[in-house]
Amino acid sequence: MPITEAKLAAKFKAALDARSDDPEVDIEAARQQLANELAEGVAQFVIGRETTVTGTSTSGGPVTGTGIIKV
Repeated sequence: MPITEAKLAAKFKAALDARSDDPEVDIEAARQQLANELAEGVAQFVIGRETTVTGTSTSGGPVTGTGIIKV
């Protein structure tokens, strides 16, 4: 089940806060870990979410479909 926008924001804040107080942080490692945590939060927000897609068929008519976003 996808997480809420509020939970996504909390994950982002936690990822940022985890690196804010360490004066001896390895900048490159911290950036990579931050990127990993943000990507994980976005995946949890998007994957499993139901979405509606609209488009045009090859014959020119409108097409609408609903589905669950998967990996």
